[in-house]
Amino acid sequence: MASSEKDNQKNSNTKSVSKTLAILSTFNETAPMQRTSDIAMKLNMNISTVSRHLNTLLDMGFLERDEATGFYFLGMEVVSLVGAALQNNDVFRHSYPELQQLSNKFDVHSHMAVPRGKEVVHLISVCCESTMELLIPMGHCHPMFCSAMGRAMLAYMPINKRQEVLLCEMKKYTPTTKVDMKEIEQELVKTRQKGYCIVIDELSESKGSLAAPVFDRNRKPIAAVSVSASAYSLSQPQRQRELAKAVLSVASKVSGKLGYYPK
Repeated sequence: MASSEKDNQKNSNTKSVSKTLAILSTFNETAPMQRTSDIAMKLNMNISTVSRHLNTLLDMGFLERDEATGFYFLGMEVVSLVGAALQNNDVFRHSYPELQQLSNKFDVHSHMAVPRGKEVVHLISVCCESTMELLIPMGHCHPMFCSAMGRAMLAYMPINKRQEVLLCEMKKYTPTTKVDMKEIEQELVKTRQKGYCIVIDELSESKGSLAAPVFDRNRKPIAAVSVSASAYSLSQPQRQRELAKAVLSVASKVSGKLGYYPK
């Protein structure tokens, strides 16, 4: 095969893989089930092209299809890949048992998330019977600028990265959500002073979270751990001190296992 033919074949294969991954990426929390036409409209692709790629994903188990409605949804192969990825993720492996103990001991909902662009993605969400209403599914995303875990990481990021995140379009999720960059920068200063971040009534009304960053051996904030509770509970000074000490302890243990040590 001539060199030009090989290059054309390679480019064709690359485009095909890109389209397949783009289709798979359209499935998320807000669109867990979709029809062929939904995906074609989102990606501005031909319906027959989308259908061909969907059939490939269906055959390989990455998607399943409800024959009665025609809706596609993520299949068990995706779950298998997620499991393999998390078991190979040191932050996940070290955080999970610590957060389980934290939830059980203090009767709170605990979380671990990692940064993704201008958002945080939840990898762990552990709840007790009394905190089921605070359950957040794995993969759920929150904006970094107004979430406790997001600010906990932002506070220790390089200034250029921090400004990049804060220059995004910031919308109010509640009447008290901080969207002014100067106000948020002040909160980040407080976070660096205390070592943890507390956010109340900004992402959800009547709810709050307290978070601390997790560092790697290069002293970079690569994740954050947090607890969630009612705004009233987190507003109580004694309860806040108690939870802050516990969350900081968990963050410190996980960071230490990742090779981080304080100066």
